[in-house]
Amino acid sequence: MKHIILIFTAALLAVIPLSASQPDSYETRKIRAERYFKYKEWRSALAMYLLMLDERPQEVEPYYKAIVAGAMTNDSTTQIDMLSRTQQCGISLDSLFNGVRSVSFSIGEAGAYNNFLLLVKSNQPWLKRNINIYLLEYYDFRNDAPNTIAIANELLAQTPSNTQYMKKIAKAYINIGNLSKAMEYYRRILVINNYDYDSLLALGNYYAMQLLHSGSDTTLSPNDLIALSQTYLYEAYNLYPTPYVAELLSQVNEALKNRQ
Repeated sequence: MKHIILIFTAALLAVIPLSASQPDSYETRKIRAERYFKYKEWRSALAMYLLMLDERPQEVEPYYKAIVAGAMTNDSTTQIDMLSRTQQCGISLDSLFNGVRSVSFSIGEAGAYNNFLLLVKSNQPWLKRNINIYLLEYYDFRNDAPNTIAIANELLAQTPSNTQYMKKIAKAYINIGNLSKAMEYYRRILVINNYDYDSLLALGNYYAMQLLHSGSDTTLSPNDLIALSQTYLYEAYNLYPTPYVAELLSQVNEALKNRQ
């Protein structure tokens, strides 16, 4: 029924000239579509984008703007139809998803992008891994820790040695204040790559802070904290000597000296 209404609307809009001096063409339809979109007349914009695509099915922009307009009217059927049509035309997922993302963000409706990804994931499960990669990037950008952790773990189930997914999980746990859980993932990274600077620095900093701040809640002894801090920080410093790591090591070494 929605498609019948849209087709009728498109046909009606097509016979209404933009001005007496402008013939009804792809460019005039585009002007109308942009005007409808700007003023959030979503159904009219969607109908006009469909007319544009009938004339030029290889154009990418009308697809992703139609998807956003469909999202704003809760029209999931049209969104999936636009995706299917781009697949038939050989249009890449990257160009489509990046377009939906850009437009959604530009109008302050980032949720439209998120919901479209979830809709595709549900309707085309064979694209699940690709969609999860887009979702992970989105959730990480939004600092949405619970969803970042959930999606990254879904991806890790397929590629358990992917340290980039582990880093995103670690960052998410840091964002919600669960440092011990974050350190678990940094340790997992070092099992795979024992020269990963970010993990060495994170662990060295973690143990140094516990050592240097007496109120820290830890079951480790000061000697254990000194040993762990030195191990990770020296490795990090050897890879990338920075003033920050040098200063932290100096404080740890001073703590050791005071215990002797």
